[in-house]
Order: sequence, then C-alpha cells, then structure tokens
Amino acid sequence: MDSLRIVLILIGLLVLAAIVLFHKPAGESRRNHQRWLSTRREPRMDAAHQRDPDDRQEPKLEPERDTRSSPSNLAAGLASARLTTLASEAEEESTAASPQGGSGRGHRQAPPDKIVTLYVQRREGRRINGSELLDAAIKAGMVFGEMNIFHRLHEGATEPVFSMADLTAPGNFDPSNWNVFDTSGVTFFMTLPAPISALDAWDAMLATASRMGELLDADVLDDARCRVNRQRIAQLRESMRDYDRRHGLGTSR
Repeated sequence: MDSLRIVLILIGLLVLAAIVLFHKPAGESRRNHQRWLSTRREPRMDAAHQRDPDDRQEPKLEPERDTRSSPSNLAAGLASARLTTLASEAEEESTAASPQGGSGRGHRQAPPDKIVTLYVQRREGRRINGSELLDAAIKAGMVFGEMNIFHRLHEGATEPVFSMADLTAPGNFDPSNWNVFDTSGVTFFMTLPAPISALDAWDAMLATASRMGELLDADVLDDARCRVNRQRIAQLRESMRDYDRRHGLGTSR
C-alpha cells in the first residue's frame, strides 16, 4: 500500500514537471512572437515600388482625347472625299455609256501630290458668325457649291483652284443655317496638281485669305498656325516654284 502511494506521488511530480517545462503562458508567447517579428527582415524593394499599405491611390485615368479632326486632317479628308466622289461619278458615267452596260470603268482620280493650307481666325478666341462669314466669302470671290463648302473656280477647269471649309469638323456649311451658327475660323486648302500652276494657285489663295482676314478682322495663319509674314510667304512661294519646275510647269515670276 505504501509502495502504491509512493508510485502515485512520483507520477504526480512527473506530470507537474512536464506542465512547467512544456507549457508557456500566452502573454510570454505573444512577447516572443513580437520579438520574432521585430528581428525578421523584410525583402528589400526599390523605392519606386514601395507602398504604404494605408495609402490607397485611385487608378489614374488617361486624359480624355479630343476626337475632333485637326485642321490639317480636315483639309486632307475633304480633299480625299471630293476625289472619291469624282471617281464614283466618273465610273457611273462610264458604266452608263458602256454598250455592255456595266463592263466600263471610269478614270479613277489619283491622290493629290500635296495639300497646301492656310487658316483665317480671329484673335483671343473670338467667333465668326455665319452671316458675316457668308458676306465676306462672296466679297472675296468665293463660290458656295460642291460638298457644301466654298471654292475658287478657274474658267474652263473642272477642278477648283482652291477651297474654303469650316474649321469645325466635318468642315461643311449648312446653307439653311447661316443666321444661327458661328465658327472659330475657316481653312483654305488647295491640292496639287491644280488646274493652274502651283505658284499661281498659291498667290490666288493667299490673296483671297488675306481679303477674308481684312473683312473679318482676323489673322491669316500658315500650316503651323503662325501668322503669315513676308519671310514665310517667300518660303512658300519658292516651294511652289520648285513644284512647278519639277512638274515642267515653267513660270515667269
């Protein structure tokens, strides 16, 4: 009996010793865990990639793009549309005249070698209303017609020497809307080859744009949207002379 009591006491002591050795208070475990976190090294990151977890940044949106046509693209688009229309009309006429009734092909217009542009705009964003624009265009010798834009015509030629369109896309004017619309300006453009020499066409377009500028109290700008001065005029005229020489169109000026 005494032996059994001694055995039970020894077992109890062993159990207590095991509890002391293998069981740690929760507070001490937390302290040890914090010490482990403080000594643990995080992987290094470049400064450009470091982020504060509390600093939530909204995704950056791309700025809204202006989908309106630029003036240079506008002139090119109108010129291309006009050539497409002419080619289509020529093909229809050829088809109608063909004895086989459909086998004929019209002569397709070639794309222009060059498009030369000028702009007429008022300063400080002032607008031009439709009535004064129409009056100035008529006084400057422009004719309203094909594609609902203005043209300078040459006697005996089917192609205009140059044309004038609205700076606001799509560039056309509404003939029933002259009294209620306004615009930021107009663009003059000519396509080369022209019905006359490039130099003559350029001089005529510059003279007409200058007249429009006088009538509308507006500036005449070149293709870079800078005011046209004597130096720039000389450069453009020399470019037109060079074009005429390369295409065998001699000029005395």
